[in-house]
Amino acid sequence: MSRLPLLNLIFIQLLFIGCGGKDGTTNIDQESRTPDSEWVEDNATDEDASTIPKVAPFPQSGAAIVPAEPDPVVAQIETIYRPDDTRMQPDEYKLKELGINKYESKRLILFSDIDPDIAKTLPPVIDRAYESLVAYFGPPLPARSGADFQITGYLIKDRDRFVTAGLVPVNLPFFSHGQHRGQEFWMYEQEYDYYRRHLLIHEVTHCFMLIEPGLHPPMWYLEGMAELFATHRTLEDKIEFAVMPEDSKAYIGLSRIEMIQKEIAAGRMLNIDQVTNLGPAEFAASRSIPYAWSWAICKFLDRHPRYQSRFRELGQHLVGREFFRLAETLFEPDKSLLAAEWDQFARGIEYGWEFEANAFEIAGNDPVAFTDSLSIDVTASRSWQSSGRIVEAGVPYTITASRTVTLANAPKPWVSEPQGISIRYANGRPIGRLLVGVLVGDRNQKELIETPFEVHDCGNGDVIRFANRGQLMFSVNDFGSERSDNRGAYQVKVIPPTP
Repeated sequence: MSRLPLLNLIFIQLLFIGCGGKDGTTNIDQESRTPDSEWVEDNATDEDASTIPKVAPFPQSGAAIVPAEPDPVVAQIETIYRPDDTRMQPDEYKLKELGINKYESKRLILFSDIDPDIAKTLPPVIDRAYESLVAYFGPPLPARSGADFQITGYLIKDRDRFVTAGLVPVNLPFFSHGQHRGQEFWMYEQEYDYYRRHLLIHEVTHCFMLIEPGLHPPMWYLEGMAELFATHRTLEDKIEFAVMPEDSKAYIGLSRIEMIQKEIAAGRMLNIDQVTNLGPAEFAASRSIPYAWSWAICKFLDRHPRYQSRFRELGQHLVGREFFRLAETLFEPDKSLLAAEWDQFARGIEYGWEFEANAFEIAGNDPVAFTDSLSIDVTASRSWQSSGRIVEAGVPYTITASRTVTLANAPKPWVSEPQGISIRYANGRPIGRLLVGVLVGDRNQKELIETPFEVHDCGNGDVIRFANRGQLMFSVNDFGSERSDNRGAYQVKVIPPTP
């Protein structure tokens, strides 16, 4: 598949998505593979013509203002409604005879043959998820009937039972875990309590995001956001959505972080352009791996302090061409920086990742070339920090470091010098070790660089020749989940070569 520039999303997918489960099987509605040009021609809505009132232009200075005749297009504009509710209306009493029970809340009607004590807990989860979705994307279009937004789900343990009851439409695409269409979804019973709720929220998110017909965002975004909201945490009587998993025990069956770690270990790192070009072919052929990458990029952009507001602006454009225009332009000013930060996040991803502490700290002004030696403090509680200087490729720089830092507080404080503490390793290096890096490229970089960030060991000191020209950065090595409680800073000196 061709790789397009960052978020330059030219191809569009018409989407009824069958979702991957914990074992990775993925199902894509074959009808969604309409060639792009045909899809746009047949399905895209002309927003300019259908939703924007036509108004008379401002008159030229000095011209007489003549009242315009009522525009028939404006006169016909009315409230835009969501599509009519076409959900099946089964006879719940007959279904009960077949062992299928109905459970209902304000936002979900659920028909299921699983344990009633489990099934009855699920509709209230969706009521809470709906609140989260509305807070993020805004409310769905109103119904012409005035009815509240509600979804019907079919949680299936015995497929034959549901087929006999007529609850699996004959034209519904095959699915191994979950499938959605309009205000309905179908899913199979899952082995683990967490993943059952996860898949349920995932399918509901699709129903919510795709309720309005028209040109929808690409698959990496739709699947990534469904995974993002479905990743939830339960705390007594509370439930939180779109969380960063803090450990594996509470998310049994998910394994998205482990999937990415395995891909990285196998040398299959995807840069940000490759992730945002994941489409139907990849989701169909690669099992759950594309779901993991799509979740990771959405999570990264949605939580990173530098990119969050821009990324969330995309969520206000779930229908129409504006999503694609914004996706192409919003991140352009930080293209090389974004590529480097994504690279470091993906390579170091782990449970409990601290987004604030791991964001690159960039100099307020553009970095400048070395004219003499430099002395800076490198803080242990932050990730990569700019020196404000540019290094040249192939030139020897002498770097020395001194002082100590304290890593963590429990079970006891670990005091480290710049060479690090060799009894514990993070990212393949001792924790506390001073690292030096180069942020390759600059703000005017047009093409994505294959290696956006270059990293070297430094320790107490070394003479380093960098392979790339770029902004000189430093970091105290640590786990991405354990950085914020560090204290102290190393003093680092850099001596450029004599002219």
